[in-house]
Amino acid sequence: MVEGASEGLVLLSAGGLILRANHAASKFIGQDRDSIIGRPIQAVLFKGAFEGSFIAEVVASHLAVSRAYDLADGRSVLVQGRPVVAGAARVVLVISDVTSVKQLVNLVQGPAGEAQSTWAEMRCAERTPPDGAPVVVRSAAMQAVRDKALQCATVDSPVLLRGETGTGKGVFAKLIHEASARRSGPFCVVNCGAIPEGLLEAELFGYARGAFTGADSRGKVGLIELAHAGTLLLDEIGDLPLGLQVKLLRFLESGEVWPVGASKGKRPDVRIVAATNRDVRQMIAEGSFRKDLYYRLNVLSIHIPPLREHPEDIPWLVATMLEQLERRLGRRKGIAPDALEAIGRLPFPGNVRELWNVVESLVVTVPSEIIEATDLPVDIADAPDALPAATREYDGGDLRQALRKLEAQILREALQRYGTQSKAARHLGVAQATIARKSKLYGLDA
Repeated sequence: MVEGASEGLVLLSAGGLILRANHAASKFIGQDRDSIIGRPIQAVLFKGAFEGSFIAEVVASHLAVSRAYDLADGRSVLVQGRPVVAGAARVVLVISDVTSVKQLVNLVQGPAGEAQSTWAEMRCAERTPPDGAPVVVRSAAMQAVRDKALQCATVDSPVLLRGETGTGKGVFAKLIHEASARRSGPFCVVNCGAIPEGLLEAELFGYARGAFTGADSRGKVGLIELAHAGTLLLDEIGDLPLGLQVKLLRFLESGEVWPVGASKGKRPDVRIVAATNRDVRQMIAEGSFRKDLYYRLNVLSIHIPPLREHPEDIPWLVATMLEQLERRLGRRKGIAPDALEAIGRLPFPGNVRELWNVVESLVVTVPSEIIEATDLPVDIADAPDALPAATREYDGGDLRQALRKLEAQILREALQRYGTQSKAARHLGVAQATIARKSKLYGLDA
């Protein structure tokens, strides 16, 4: 399987020495396998263009890190380094030909010179959660989120992940766990909104033997205790009932877990990460979420932006999804530039999860090897309608007037969606005074 792989596979020591390489790797490198074994990777890979610090970053962070390079023959390759956790520190390099992907990115991003520059600077850390949805860190917005997540991984303080449904909160929680000193411990997840209130307490805290009628005679270990020496993700924390909020707050303050019916507490060593797509501050004002629990959970806070705020990631996400679906479904698919361009114009209210569903549906239903624009569903093919009205109506003329019209449209939509000027200001990243002034200017203050 290693020798028959189309990707180049290279096993490196922690110092960057080549230990093994398959036939495809030697073709990418352009040298015979026997002549490169035992040599430093930066000395043989792409004639010195390879960064030696790349391997050190993989070993130190225990993350999968990627770099893009251009070969002398005009091909573009993606080199991904993955750490080998078991035994001595090792790094596996996977070298893939991504020339066609680069051409698609050039088409979507604009002039070839600009695309060439951004391609050369690409840095992405990728993690794949159980549901298969990838995280691609390409845009400045997502790089900032990744960097903050890695900062949070260096300490054990609680983290609150905020973002819309499908933005990848669970994936970033997993990233924090894997980049932390707890990476060898368990990563447990509980969806606070998916378990009935009567069972949620037993799932979280466990119960002692004979605690209630119908209980297991051996008792039950709760998820908090099961996550000992690891990380517990409390997904949809906004759906946690008030009664359990009190008990969770007690655990966060004292470090003790009291199973149902137990006569003494336990003190598991657990790092708590919470995630929500709800406005917790509004819930506090309504009395459905405890303020003191919010302050305990919101020690470190990460906002994950919706996909519509970083559409430049879409070509990279689609390419990564097609690669993962090929491994999972055994179907190799490419995508035509016009089809990718149409997908990139969608607002994706379901964010990365919705994009994943769209791509998987196309991989399953399109019979040809290339997904064309004609294969897209009607709502995707008509994606120009998703653009702001001011953008669709602009056909030349006064640029300043067109920009004012677009600004008014964006402001109107933000106010309609969030209801108040303060929330719209937080969403748009400006001061509330700016929203108030421009609302008055465009007649939206009513």
